[in-house]
Amino acid sequence: MIYNVEGIHLEPSQLCQASCPMCDRNMNGEGVNKHLSDQSLSLEQCKKIFSPEFISQLKYLFMCGNHGDPIFAPDCLEIMQYFREHNPNMSLKLITNGGARKPEWWEELAKVVTLVEFSVDGLEDTNHFYRQGVNWRNVENNMQAFTDAGGNATWTFIVFNYNEHQVEEAREYAQLLGVNNFIVKKSGRYINSYSLQKRETHQAVSRKGEETTLLAQPKNPIYHNKAVNDYDTIIEKYGSMDNFIEIADISPKCAKKKEIYVSAEGHIMPCCWTHGQMYKWWRPIEDSQEYKILEENGGIDSINALKRPLEDILNGSFFSDIEKRWNIKGIDNGRMRTCGLKCNVGFDPYKAQWQ
Repeated sequence: MIYNVEGIHLEPSQLCQASCPMCDRNMNGEGVNKHLSDQSLSLEQCKKIFSPEFISQLKYLFMCGNHGDPIFAPDCLEIMQYFREHNPNMSLKLITNGGARKPEWWEELAKVVTLVEFSVDGLEDTNHFYRQGVNWRNVENNMQAFTDAGGNATWTFIVFNYNEHQVEEAREYAQLLGVNNFIVKKSGRYINSYSLQKRETHQAVSRKGEETTLLAQPKNPIYHNKAVNDYDTIIEKYGSMDNFIEIADISPKCAKKKEIYVSAEGHIMPCCWTHGQMYKWWRPIEDSQEYKILEENGGIDSINALKRPLEDILNGSFFSDIEKRWNIKGIDNGRMRTCGLKCNVGFDPYKAQWQ
């Protein structure tokens, strides 16, 4: 068994039609992140990375976009079929905005995957406020085609101030479309990932740089992220969020779930957060802590599974170096800031999205 891996977060493409303002693919909605090259993994490349033997040990795989939407990978369906062929019992999940591909494609997907989670944040008159560039009619038709073909679907609804009045209406409409589960998602992105300062609003812009929707917390507190609400308590106790993540205990989600992340370029990382930190549009890739650690351990090509065997990467110095840093206190001493922020014990906006 390679590195005792049980789960894969696979991002098969950096392509997407949407310009969601809080997504790292976009510069606040105005333009595409300049660090991205719109790569997609092909079926043949996935066969090179993931052997049938490796696939047989897995419990699950999910496709979710860090910088793109999985359905834009030309071979998305065929990749799912490849995993299903070599592991009939594993869970295969896809997370998407649902606004692309023909209904016939979705009918074929329904025969293969365990679940599709449709990220739809409103109804026809509001979904595009955040999911800028997503065609509502395509979303409806594709959800219907998938469920009519027997597909298991979940509708995940991020609540903002402008769509909170539609939650129950959307829940009822989901049932009409044959969706089996409806999840209210409470965004944790009201804490700036760079400054770690809390914010009440976020101004979205269009591809032309024009202001569009002012994204704001829902008025109803039941739709608030509990961790974001606890932010002031953290600040009062530790002085700043930076002070907190310097010393907070780290409980790494990747280790607990025995999961790895695979990017559209073939990079292998412990999680999408560590990989995504290299691609922040507001700074050079080389300035990220993750990139600097990679340079100390053979460079970025040393984690590219299209250039090096997966087993060698997982058993190599980069992954062991990351693991050592979980027990270090202090960023200046070598602690990974990303791990301290995303996997600390005591403040978890990610987990609180579903609470």
